[in-house]
Amino acid sequence: MNPTSPEPDKPVEPQPLRWQRRHSGYALTVAVIIHILLLAAVLSWRAKAPPPPKPRGSAVSIVEGKQPPAAPEPPPLPTPKLTEPPPPNMPLMPELPPIETPKVEPPPKVVPPPVPPPVVAPPPPPPVVVAAAPAASSAEPPKLFEECADSPDRPIVAEVYRLRNGTTSVSEMRRRKPIKTVCLAQLDITPRDHRDGFPGLDMNEWFGLDIRFTVNMPQDITMDVMLLSDDGAILTIDDVEVINNDGIHAASPLMETVKLAKGPRNFRVRYFQGPGFGLALMLGWKKPDGKDYQYIPRRLLGRPPAAAAAAP
Repeated sequence: MNPTSPEPDKPVEPQPLRWQRRHSGYALTVAVIIHILLLAAVLSWRAKAPPPPKPRGSAVSIVEGKQPPAAPEPPPLPTPKLTEPPPPNMPLMPELPPIETPKVEPPPKVVPPPVPPPVVAPPPPPPVVVAAAPAASSAEPPKLFEECADSPDRPIVAEVYRLRNGTTSVSEMRRRKPIKTVCLAQLDITPRDHRDGFPGLDMNEWFGLDIRFTVNMPQDITMDVMLLSDDGAILTIDDVEVINNDGIHAASPLMETVKLAKGPRNFRVRYFQGPGFGLALMLGWKKPDGKDYQYIPRRLLGRPPAAAAAAP
């Protein structure tokens, strides 16, 4: 053995390094801080969590008006206080400006236009009788009444009576005598002021007319007959009273349905005019399904027999 040769190597024991000891202390500190934060989070969550729902079947019943004692409420959990300041880099939430509620102005009031008063319609006029042929216009109104000898084309004969003041019925003519006889072509004296009178008669108050004529019916027929008068009037056909519109009144019509046999039928209209204001005398007819009344056609009219005209 060489005395100068080195000794064989001995096993070297490991020694803890300084940096290992330092880092082990840091790791322990971090672990403790993490555990503290986790514990604080758990306690905060339990404080904010809603109470557990009541189990089914545990409904409280009241027996004989006594209520069971309420279960004691658990003491509130303490909220841990975090002593650690917030991170320095966390920005603070800026304050929001107050929200202004817009003012809603009420809509302007709409004033409705004034409602005009209702228009009251005038009362309907009496039925209008349509003439067979309109009269020719002239400066002076045509005479409704003429001397019968001078007017052979006027088939309607009328005896004129002068009546006393205060007469109220056509029956007054029975106690008096006619003052004259005239003829006319049609009973078409429309409502008018009494001062206009009956052209050709020169009378406008307190007089009467006993009018007679015939209507030659071409066949048996049913007709609606209308008599309009101001004042009173009575219509008879073959001595049978058909319409009675007697008395003092304004122009008003009366209608009646009659059956007329074929051949000449004797018509008679007794009429009187009382005190002023108005006068009218119209006679017309129409079929029951017709629309407007018509004057009796002149081709059907004829003068009455002499014996009938002389009867009272």
